[in-house]
Amino acid sequence: MLCDTILKILNEAPRALSFSQLKQKSGTDSAALKEELARLADEGRIYVQNSSRYAIPAKAGLIFCRVRLASYNSPAFAIPFEKGSDIYIDMPEERVLNGDLVFIRLTKNGDKPRGTLIQIVKRSQTRVTGTLYIDKKDVLGFRRHTRKKGRPRPQPQKRYIALLSDKKLPREADVVQIDCPSARPGDLCVFNILSYPYSSGGMKLALTDVLGSSDSIDARLSAICSENSIVQDFDAETLECARSFGNDPKAVDYDGRMDLRDDLIFTIDGDDAQDFDDAVSIEVKNDTTILGVHIADVSNYVMEGSVLDDCARQRGTSVYLPGLTIPMLPESLCNCLCSLMPERDRLTFSCIMRYTGLKLESFELRTSVIRSKARLTYSEVNKLFEGKTTKIPHSLHAALIQMNRFAKALRNERIKNGSIELDLPEPEFILDASGKPISVSARDRGDAEILIEEFMLAANTCVASFAQKNELPFPYRVHEKPDADKLSQLDELLIALGDPIKVGQSPSQTRLAQVLSAFDGDSRHQIVAEYLLRAMAKARYSEKNLGHYALAFKDYCHFTSPIRRYPDLLAHRMLKRFFVRPFTEEEKLRFTGNMHTLTEEASQCEQNAAQAERDADAFMEALYLNDHKRDTFSATITRILKHNAVVKLDNCSEGVLPYRNMTGGYSPDIDGTVLVSKNTNRPLYLGDRVTVRTSYADPAMGYVEFEMV
Repeated sequence: MLCDTILKILNEAPRALSFSQLKQKSGTDSAALKEELARLADEGRIYVQNSSRYAIPAKAGLIFCRVRLASYNSPAFAIPFEKGSDIYIDMPEERVLNGDLVFIRLTKNGDKPRGTLIQIVKRSQTRVTGTLYIDKKDVLGFRRHTRKKGRPRPQPQKRYIALLSDKKLPREADVVQIDCPSARPGDLCVFNILSYPYSSGGMKLALTDVLGSSDSIDARLSAICSENSIVQDFDAETLECARSFGNDPKAVDYDGRMDLRDDLIFTIDGDDAQDFDDAVSIEVKNDTTILGVHIADVSNYVMEGSVLDDCARQRGTSVYLPGLTIPMLPESLCNCLCSLMPERDRLTFSCIMRYTGLKLESFELRTSVIRSKARLTYSEVNKLFEGKTTKIPHSLHAALIQMNRFAKALRNERIKNGSIELDLPEPEFILDASGKPISVSARDRGDAEILIEEFMLAANTCVASFAQKNELPFPYRVHEKPDADKLSQLDELLIALGDPIKVGQSPSQTRLAQVLSAFDGDSRHQIVAEYLLRAMAKARYSEKNLGHYALAFKDYCHFTSPIRRYPDLLAHRMLKRFFVRPFTEEEKLRFTGNMHTLTEEASQCEQNAAQAERDADAFMEALYLNDHKRDTFSATITRILKHNAVVKLDNCSEGVLPYRNMTGGYSPDIDGTVLVSKNTNRPLYLGDRVTVRTSYADPAMGYVEFEMV
């Protein structure tokens, strides 16, 4: 492959090479070489010096990183893609933004590494959203009273500015170009970035689109999508391509498939779900359990390189915001033809697992066709498990009870083997007709949700082990070991919480699970879980099978949601290719090279979607709390900072409690682990409960301040 050839040449070269030198040594034509060099540069695998010479970053003493900012004016840190501690960034001139890909040169190593920004490889944002305003100051600098006889007074010019709602961007930026004449002051708009901020100058923007009034909920959600590079609408060609398949499979689609239409198979999903991409079945005979997980065969319709494939690859994942769903595929596919609706023939990819007790004896992967017998909901199934009256047909009760019993046994076995269960609650919103939140609560997670989760985990591990055994080019779901420096912060937290437990620098999953279980039933459990989550690496997709640390799985992938996740679709595609004919060595190399790019893209799309969901939750929480300023809430202190404490309400909403808003004259102690009072003898610790009400809320920023009652 050209990629390997280029990297080999640069690795062997004593110094950086020019384009002509690389062309000569590789024997490649200019167009192909330029395209491959651009791709490698975007991925940080090569370093481009002065736009003309190429080198391996490590040989040039550079580290490829992603930038992390808590807010625009806070210190910037570089997070290395290879393992290593976060690096404080010194910026000579250019300002980095959150998510930028950069090259850093270390200037100080050790406990608190420091580095200089050498090059911004790729900006994370090319457009932003904000509210348009007009600053009517006299930007020419003339004084209004200086008017000479016979000379007209200079008129002040309008200065257009955008107030940006993302706290990780400058608060305001100059709008120097307006391409949308309908824009008015107060509108929420989309802007292209014309120039990025420098130490000597601010950001300059071009206004390209109007989303609506800055007070509109729909406009705010659209702005959140835009800020996170999420495309809401499908183009006409993609929609037409999806509709062309019709509403049901064709007769030719059944060829070669295992016919499971007479089996007792059904779906269990949320009350509002429409894209049913997984169905389950079970058969129990004495000590043998045959578990079936049947997944929508999206790859039958979304072919590699097609318009639909390009669309799914660009989106990477479906995005679920309060009151707004942005699907990865058009609705005619995700909610109809690929959705495993009851009493309709649907094409599937089945994983049939045979257990003796809890030991997996064998499994079979087959393309299939099913006819779901029922569309069940989590709420109804949970009622059945609680012994309440439900609408579920009696013919399904026995299978459900067998499933519940088996899922609980699988879960207990998984946890016994070291799987870490954080169980962090998520907010759930009830919206009125206008999309405004009228209720916020912690989302319930009952036995029905756990049942589906366990069965999907079982299928995913089987598929990943099959791919590993047969050396397929494959998108694995990986999760690496926690960072040692971040684990030391967890140790400090445990000391602050008065618990002598030590995590250490390289703990086993079992050790971390013991730490969590020590706080079961304690208000501090969530704090420890959140610190542990921050210490852990982010799960991601990779062409290398690196295992999943948190789940304690040697082999793991995502296979069970191809309607809403692109890596699952890729997994189906690779399996079906292999079933037709094993990969040649040349094909393995080619597909593995492509898989690196595809998994990187999918990981980035997933991060964008997760950030959009966090932003939308924060917006809705602030909107709700702004309308309930008279209400009081019970809250838990989750962090103690320099000027305020961070508190989380029982409904999962989060905000800050400034010390000036606390009765008793509270301030942090020297270690920043306890709040001490000037006026009372009652200290406040992490995990302590306080009663608060909203003193200030800015929904646009997703920011809430509380005051102690």
